[in-house]
Amino acid sequence: MMNMDRNGLMKIITQASFALDDTRLFLDTHPSCKEAIEYYNKAQAVREEAWNEYTSKFGPLAFYEVSNEDYWEWNKGPMPWEGGNC
Repeated sequence: MMNMDRNGLMKIITQASFALDDTRLFLDTHPSCKEAIEYYNKAQAVREEAWNEYTSKFGPLAFYEVSNEDYWEWNKGPMPWEGGNC
């Protein structure tokens, strides 16, 4: 993921988030399914890696990740869902 652009990382984050949500719903009714638990863990690791890569290159994706120094500066420019690019 090291050389991915903003859109590529956002796509991975979105897809992994969907997979996590969908798998979580499955696990609500099948809590002992080892395959689903393994899949969930893999999707979570992929999302976390992409999230960390995105935030290190392009800034925070959520307001609670903002430091005190730039608290109200984090949202300058178009957001990824508004078509923002590097």
